Amino acid sequence: MPSHTETVVRRFRENDFEVTSVVADPADAQQVLYGTVTRNGVLVGSYYCTDQIRQSGWRAVAADGEHLTFGDEPVELTYDGDAVFLLMKNADSPA
Repeated sequence: MPSHTETVVRRFRENDFEVTSVVADPADAQQVLYGTVTRNGVLVGSYYCTDQIRQSGWRAVAADGEHLTFGDEPVELTYDGDAVFLLMKNADSPA
């Protein structure tokens, strides 16, 4: 019988931001697959995991589809919360 991995959507709010995450196997491993950050209903950006086995190597993508970069390289973060924080801070930065 094939195994079936359950996925759920989790949301939380912080100030004007809403963070939505897609989580695989919520009863056991609780692996975040990807997520989005919105502010007052407008997309700020999204984040995804580059190494789902280790749940590390998170990347953040701005609403315009561009990876957040440091120099010419995409910023690679250790935790999904770091990606959320970076997206929120990027939204607060003056253009």
